[in-house]
Amino acid sequence: MAFAYKLINHEVELEVCKPILDPKNKKNYDKLKEILTPPVRAIRFGEGEHVKTIGGKEVMRRHELTWYNPTVLAIDVHDEMDESELVKRVDLITHWGTFYIGKTLMLDAIAIKCVSGDPNKFAKAVSTVVKNTDWPIILCSLKPECLKAGIKAAAGRKPLLYAATKDNWKEVGEIARSEKLPLVVAAPGDLDLLKSLAKSLYQAGVQELALDPGTFWGEGLLSDTVNNFTMLRRAAIEMDDKDVGWPLIGVPATIWIGKEGVSEGERLETAFKETVLAAILVARYADLLIIHSSELWTFLPLVILVRNLYQDPRIHPAVTPELMSIGTPDQNSPVMITTNFALTAYTVKSDLEQAKINAWLIIMDTGGIGVESSAAGGQLNANSISDALTEFKVAEKVNHRALIIPGMAARFKGEIEDLSGWDVYVGPKDSGAIGDFLRDKYRAPTGLRYVGDPSKESPVFLATNNIKSFYEIKKPLLDANASAWLLVVDTEGLDFETAVKEKKLDAEAIKKVMQEGGADEQITKKELVIPPAAESLKTSIESATKWKVKVLPPEKIPDLIKK
Repeated sequence: MAFAYKLINHEVELEVCKPILDPKNKKNYDKLKEILTPPVRAIRFGEGEHVKTIGGKEVMRRHELTWYNPTVLAIDVHDEMDESELVKRVDLITHWGTFYIGKTLMLDAIAIKCVSGDPNKFAKAVSTVVKNTDWPIILCSLKPECLKAGIKAAAGRKPLLYAATKDNWKEVGEIARSEKLPLVVAAPGDLDLLKSLAKSLYQAGVQELALDPGTFWGEGLLSDTVNNFTMLRRAAIEMDDKDVGWPLIGVPATIWIGKEGVSEGERLETAFKETVLAAILVARYADLLIIHSSELWTFLPLVILVRNLYQDPRIHPAVTPELMSIGTPDQNSPVMITTNFALTAYTVKSDLEQAKINAWLIIMDTGGIGVESSAAGGQLNANSISDALTEFKVAEKVNHRALIIPGMAARFKGEIEDLSGWDVYVGPKDSGAIGDFLRDKYRAPTGLRYVGDPSKESPVFLATNNIKSFYEIKKPLLDANASAWLLVVDTEGLDFETAVKEKKLDAEAIKKVMQEGGADEQITKKELVIPPAAESLKTSIESATKWKVKVLPPEKIPDLIKK
């Protein structure tokens, strides 16, 4: 049953089951093979770890099941390039990559075009490519003799042959059949001819085919291109037309025809159009695309589009829940949470790293659902956040009790504080603004605050709204399970020493907070405890407030509480 399930989900090949290959089981093997063959048959080219599979589709719309075998993006080279230029382009193709949602996305294959029409020249170019990369290759020529030369130069690499047409299909078909290589059939703009050629070649013994219905750009032509791709895929899947049940090939590179030697502006415009055309064809069933542009920005949207379209819609892309250290966090670094939806988690991580922020990031288990949806659906809630703080032992990592939550989860603030005992700070909705938030808004609440359930005789401690300074005072009180008052002055996020030096903390500012918080009415033991960093203000505070001032280092707070 487990093996059968894997077969259905394209996770394993039927041939892995050795008993079914026994000649006595041939009838059952043939029947199973027919059942398992999708409406769009899969073909392979290349060898080793870089072998590529195209086709294998079962549904028109990805949300109905999933799309298997992502669109292969092949970049072209040609045999008129000098060797150094060819090697440089091959190196670019095989080493370009971009990190996205936990994975490095890359290009897939190299299409080698025979521009010269010379078999020897083509063979030399193919030889240069295969010496410099082990990536899959596509041999592009309409001349049988050039394809033969290219195949010989690429011995053992199982290239994809491009292409058989109405003029050369017998010769090229025989080459593909005898060499057991996959073959592209091309009939630009003529679907009836394309179907007829594919049927004839298959009957002639070519077992792996791909179809190129033509790729056009321009008024009226683009719609024809999209319609042709759509009709071929619909015929294969919805009408069960086995003659066209093959992978589809698009060649956006055709948009460059006649563009040699154009201006820089026109070259960029053409590259943009090619990228748009390629993106359209990715969404409209193309299983392989041959692209010409070498502009790096043209690769990025295509690899990301392919990655997103071929993500199984039945499975939320998730990362492992954990307490992640960003940069080199210490005991004073901020603590933040996000969900384990892969795009969210990696985006937040990337934004923090780019902003050079050292932080602790809690990856919450929300079943791979993003912040807004999980907050609405209940996967992200106050209980789960409180449990995560305990599970990952976050309190052991930091000297504070400040938790930053996403702006879209702001409504959980009060409940989280009640359940966890942590102070909750509502961060921005967009993680790209976290740097600004930490610089301008990550402050302790000002005014007359309290810890526990203080009485009129409970001690009063001076604090600033600098997070580190604030928790140097508050945390010892929390650890001692004490009840006390906190007089928190707005120093624009500066610590005691800096605030005193820059005159953001003085007797008048302290008196103002006392008056606004009603300290004289709520507290009868009028004694204010201040840290040594504010000792220079002792006399002026006593004069302005008429309170007694006591200087006490934060580390001595537990001793005072015990007394």
